Amino acid sequence: MSGHGIQNEIGDSLKGLGIPAGEVRRVETISVRPGHRLYRILTHRCSYVLKSFRGNSRGIEIKGYGLLRQLGVPTIRVIAKTETDLLLEDLTCSDTWRLATASDMRERSVGEAVARWYWQFHQKGSSLAASGPTLPPFLKREEDLLDPASIESAGRALGLLRMDSWRLAADHIKLLKLGLASFGTTLNYNDFHWTNLALSRKSGPGMEAIVFDYDLLGIGTRYSDFRNVVGSLSGEAVTGFREVYGSVDPGEKTLDRPLATLYALVSAARMAKFPKWAEESRQTVLNGNFRTDLLQAVDLVIDGRKRD
Repeated sequence: MSGHGIQNEIGDSLKGLGIPAGEVRRVETISVRPGHRLYRILTHRCSYVLKSFRGNSRGIEIKGYGLLRQLGVPTIRVIAKTETDLLLEDLTCSDTWRLATASDMRERSVGEAVARWYWQFHQKGSSLAASGPTLPPFLKREEDLLDPASIESAGRALGLLRMDSWRLAADHIKLLKLGLASFGTTLNYNDFHWTNLALSRKSGPGMEAIVFDYDLLGIGTRYSDFRNVVGSLSGEAVTGFREVYGSVDPGEKTLDRPLATLYALVSAARMAKFPKWAEESRQTVLNGNFRTDLLQAVDLVIDGRKRD
């Protein structure tokens, strides 16, 4: 889109959000991606962050903010929203919050604060899942991507069809998904990273955290998020997170291991270039650990069905 077209788009967004053009002093582009644009809007009184999703038919993040606020899960403040745009508080000039840094990911107080946010997020998500037969349709499971055809296609693209474990996975994916459904369902954030984290300016034991950016919001097990967070923290932050969050069902962990590997590789196979973040999952298949994980998960589900 041309610069003039982007300016018109921003003007349309701000008009829909109730920000008069005369109040805007400057617009700074933070990032521009297909279907997702991020701007800092500086007015004469304060600054905001504008997230525009024009051309993005999913609109998951806008719906996500609405759902979490409805459930009482803490989010950063939403100033205004439309079907295509979000106007959010600017954390760079907030008296209450600050953006996290990479070094925060090893601090115990940060791990504890993140655990408190996730505990509330999962508790509210479990209650939502238990409240009725249907969930908001925009909430999907990562495992929805997995079926025999998608697994075979990814194996062909990544040169993994020669591994007997890959064919075993295609043969048993339906069984594994049935087994996963026997565990509790909650909300899943799915994308924890320090760049998506706000921390209160009060440090130490009373620190609070808010995880933001909900474009991958979905449903699944508690362990899926637990694994995602622990893998991004380090040192004392991991200890703090584990102690405050508490234990998770070991059965969820057993099923999550092969399913997480499959999801990572099926997703990676659909990209133009194989991403670095999926290399560990590919090595898990090549070194035989995936086969061990897969067979343990299959045995768990079969044993559970026998008991039933």
